Amino acid sequence: MGESVGMGTYYLRPWMDLLMARLEPGERILAQGRAFEPHRDSFELSQVISGPGCAVLVTERRALWVSSSDERWVRTLAFAVVRSYVEISQAHRYALALDHQGIGRLQRVPAHRLLGWSWGNAEDVRPATRSVLGFSRRDTAAARALRMRLQAAGVPAGEPRSLPKRRTAPRGAVRRLEARRIQSAYPSHAFLNWTGPAVTP
Repeated sequence: MGESVGMGTYYLRPWMDLLMARLEPGERILAQGRAFEPHRDSFELSQVISGPGCAVLVTERRALWVSSSDERWVRTLAFAVVRSYVEISQAHRYALALDHQGIGRLQRVPAHRLLGWSWGNAEDVRPATRSVLGFSRRDTAAARALRMRLQAAGVPAGEPRSLPKRRTAPRGAVRRLEARRIQSAYPSHAFLNWTGPAVTP
């Protein structure tokens, strides 16, 4: 049955119950645990793999995941409709990007659009042809089960991608950079010439 939801991720239990309720008679669970779904098309795994994440369930037929107690947001992906996949790694973080046939999915979209501007929050069912699931490590039970089922289904694998480790600038350098940006945008404001206290390495 794979790894269970641990005490540190107790909040996943109601979400996992939603996924369990979607299983068909005789559908066998291979693994369950936590994954991360990017809210935009980004492969910066250090940003994607953070926060509460989502509950994920892998069976011999499909993957199911959800990051809300609202059952409308349950995602399902049958391995039979996956056309190809790519493994992505960044330091210890890991993700699978799966290209598949178009699936209608509920998505968050802007409520209003006008002349290139968009604002407000709304929901709409739109076609999706890619699903990305991130994991804290390559060897989590859910990640292993997902790879195993993709391979068993004969899904073509693309060239693995290894992303460079993200480098973070020192806090003092970030503050000085932001001050310069503001100063260039508002050159007439003399008080913006102050760049903060000196920071010694």
